[in-house]
Amino acid sequence: MVPVSLGAGLAGGLLFDSIGTPLPYLLGSLCACALLSLNGWCAQLPKPGLRLGQITIGLALGLYFTADVVEALGGILPWIVFSGLLSALLGLTGALFLQRRTALDANTCFFSAVIGGASDMANQAAQAGGRGDLVALAHTIRVSIVVSIAPFLAITFSEFSLQTLGASSAPRSISLDPGTTGLLLLAGVAVALVAQRLRLPNPWVLGPILAGGLFAFAIREGQLNSPLLILGQILLGWNLGQQFSTKAIKDAPILSVNVVLLTLAYGLVGLGMAMLAHWGAGLSWASSFIATTPGGIAEMALTAKLLGLESPAVTAFHVVRLIIIVTSSHFLIRLCLRKGLLVHDPKDAHSNG
Repeated sequence: MVPVSLGAGLAGGLLFDSIGTPLPYLLGSLCACALLSLNGWCAQLPKPGLRLGQITIGLALGLYFTADVVEALGGILPWIVFSGLLSALLGLTGALFLQRRTALDANTCFFSAVIGGASDMANQAAQAGGRGDLVALAHTIRVSIVVSIAPFLAITFSEFSLQTLGASSAPRSISLDPGTTGLLLLAGVAVALVAQRLRLPNPWVLGPILAGGLFAFAIREGQLNSPLLILGQILLGWNLGQQFSTKAIKDAPILSVNVVLLTLAYGLVGLGMAMLAHWGAGLSWASSFIATTPGGIAEMALTAKLLGLESPAVTAFHVVRLIIIVTSSHFLIRLCLRKGLLVHDPKDAHSNG
């Protein structure tokens, strides 16, 4: 089943590439594997495959953090932090919405609504006594919607926007040789393991971003070869697509519908946040939009890279947002419980609706 799923992801990517779809190998793999999964035919992506996809994308993004780019990003750091704080408040509002629309407990609603990584949020929810499986489903739905829509909107915005940071993801340097690429992959694994040991959020993406960034900042510029990036896209698409199953959707139909509504609402609010980023940070319209969308780090930063936007700025927005959300989550949920905005008992939450 694994070769079938991998082959389906590749075929979906080639099909989407032939018709000119943005992020063809990510979206094509996602759609193909989702179709297989809904029919019970999709194999689970082996964990080493998921790690390879995350490391590849993380390194590709980190390699754009050259000394000049880091210096330019320092000037917009206040806007990056401000956007992250607004996203945390947006997630809090989403949690209130979910609990009033579903019969789920406070921890499940909160960690389903905040804009963080699926695995990180699911793990935190489970540790706090919530439904980690439902949280993972909610984030998969959100990220899949954003990944499917955002690239098309970004292309529309890019038609009347100019890039400003000099951090465009258009190829500016030669591809790294196989030996250097191999060493970077090993470095990405090593830093990811350290990040995981330290319990940092999304370690298998943030760790390689740090490894690639240190290489670009201190040694030299370079970029990964295209086949490696294509493989990374296929693996990430497979990972998203395999989460969809008729059983999961039937088990939580109310949550699924309301997560869709919440994601669309997040997108509308994100347009306002994009206006602030465009005006305050000087990013292009397209980059501002991708930087503030409620997607995942890897998927949104990859979108910026492949569309030729300001990939380092987009990555920085999403990384800082994740750090703020992860570090503030427990404080926010305790505050909501103390103030009575959220309640532990699902029956009480349902009666309040």
